[in-house]
Amino acid sequence: MNWRRYLPHRLSSQLLLFIGIAVTLAILLVSTVFTYQSVKRERAQINENIQFLVKNIEAVSAALILSKDVEALESVLLLNAKFPLVDGILIVDTKNRVLSEVIKVDGFPEPLFTNKTTIPHLAEEALDTATGKTAEANWKNDFLPPDVQLENWYPIQAGSWLASIRIRYSLTELHDRTARQWRHTLLYAMTAALANFFMLVLMLRTPMRVLQQTTAFAEHLSEHIGEQTTIYHGTQEFYALGNALNVLSVQLQYQRQTMDEQLAHTQAILDNVVDGIITIDSLGTIRSFNQAASRIFGYVEDEVIARNIRMLMPEPHRSAHDGYLKNYADGGAAKIIGIGREVEGMRKDGSLFAMDLAVSRALDHDELIYIGIVRDISERHRLDRLKSEFVSTVSHELRTPLTSIHGSLKLLEGGVAGALPDAAIKLVSLAQKNSQRLILLTNDLLDMEKLAAGKMSLQLSQVDLLSIVKQSILDNGGYGLNYQVQYVLGAHPQSCLVIADAARVPQILANLLSNAAKFSGDSHQVDIRIILRDGKARVQVEDHGPGISNEFQGQIFGAFAQDNNGNTRQQGGTGLGLKITKSLVIAMQGEIGFDTKIGNGSIFWFDLPLATSEAKEQAERRMDIAP
Repeated sequence: MNWRRYLPHRLSSQLLLFIGIAVTLAILLVSTVFTYQSVKRERAQINENIQFLVKNIEAVSAALILSKDVEALESVLLLNAKFPLVDGILIVDTKNRVLSEVIKVDGFPEPLFTNKTTIPHLAEEALDTATGKTAEANWKNDFLPPDVQLENWYPIQAGSWLASIRIRYSLTELHDRTARQWRHTLLYAMTAALANFFMLVLMLRTPMRVLQQTTAFAEHLSEHIGEQTTIYHGTQEFYALGNALNVLSVQLQYQRQTMDEQLAHTQAILDNVVDGIITIDSLGTIRSFNQAASRIFGYVEDEVIARNIRMLMPEPHRSAHDGYLKNYADGGAAKIIGIGREVEGMRKDGSLFAMDLAVSRALDHDELIYIGIVRDISERHRLDRLKSEFVSTVSHELRTPLTSIHGSLKLLEGGVAGALPDAAIKLVSLAQKNSQRLILLTNDLLDMEKLAAGKMSLQLSQVDLLSIVKQSILDNGGYGLNYQVQYVLGAHPQSCLVIADAARVPQILANLLSNAAKFSGDSHQVDIRIILRDGKARVQVEDHGPGISNEFQGQIFGAFAQDNNGNTRQQGGTGLGLKITKSLVIAMQGEIGFDTKIGNGSIFWFDLPLATSEAKEQAERRMDIAP
């Protein structure tokens, strides 16, 4: 009987490990309970403080509300708003009109003057001001209170209901304090775990030496299959490990036999994939070339193996390729590796073709190699050209008859052929409006085709942006009146010269102004501002409508993008205006974007470079600018 396998040191090691885990869990449990109770006490104290603050305000403000002494009421709110955690106090009367409101700005209470109405939410639960929903009381919030702003409504009564008071307060300080407690808890647990780990290392020193010897044999076994190791009988685990290694030595012989079959199977897969797969070393020498790559480039494998990958590239990429590989190996930025892009390849017969190239890197026996996956996209390009030519041809052919139809309908609507019956007038008006819409769509499609093909020429020069904005407001004023919307020019500099195309900036403004009018909601004003910042002029067009839904924000600059927000005042459009606008702004070396808030409108903006001497020189050197 081998009594050594029952030595107590194996059990003691397990016991020490169990103690280490138990101590760590105990510290975590005690710290968790302590932190949890601390958070609950602080939350309860905050609620008591808010109740106390409300009672103080209610006791003083009732008489002031009855006497309609708003100034004194404001002083009361300013004094109480200094209370810690409080972000704002609001009092509304029984008709939901704001009597007085105080908010904290940079830590100091300030009065806020407004004539809006606010409907009280007289419920016991606090509301999250960010979402407008009831703040949930769940176990997660008990462990780590959220970093949010809450509000509570309370009635003010003096025999009858006089008004309602809203207290807004922040849990940021409690959130930060609780987070620090949790970090300390984790630190204590980690310290205990490290201490127990140190003890275990001391106890397992001898078994670890045996493990190192076994590991050394396993490394030796990789090159000397079939050899056997000496089995250590000190512990059951090492005895089993020794036996397992001896069995593994036998199994490796069988695995080596099957490895060649697997390699052949993998090579068969590579040879039959549709995409070309090419591997090269760090010097650009071709290491492998599958059959799909042979079909794409026209070379057989023997013609390219051990030759430089440059033979598959046209100039100037052929001359620059070695320098690119060296730059990347020296730590430079990757232009294709790990990114992928469309490039031009050269076949054996010298013909060029478009291809998608994706390159990744790998290690082969500690040697850096690059794996390129190539796909011939010549046919896709041909189809894209056919589609572009079709859209361009159809748009050109449609524009002339549509213009004629629109003009004729306009004349009929104006009575040139005599008075028409009411029913006929309605039909002619409808046809006239839809013909105008088709003309706009045709023009937008032609612009899109020119932008996509890089055929739209921009004449960049020094232009007066302020004059263009003012003229655009006048030109689009009639359109705004259709929606009962007035364009108002707000903050702007006395003069503003930018580098842009004087004919295209009004087109950009017309798209933004028309969109703002259509989506102005119940507001009757669209604000326009010009701001100078960082060597650029920013034009802002702000509406006060419903804002842009979260689902649509990522698509707003796409082609044929229209948000179905339920606005009954919105009329049809092509859905291409913002796509064209973005392309024009980018072509003029500018930027475009938007800021929106659901229920509070949107601000669309675009930046153009100011007319500095350097910018003017660059514009003079650029005759045609493609998007």
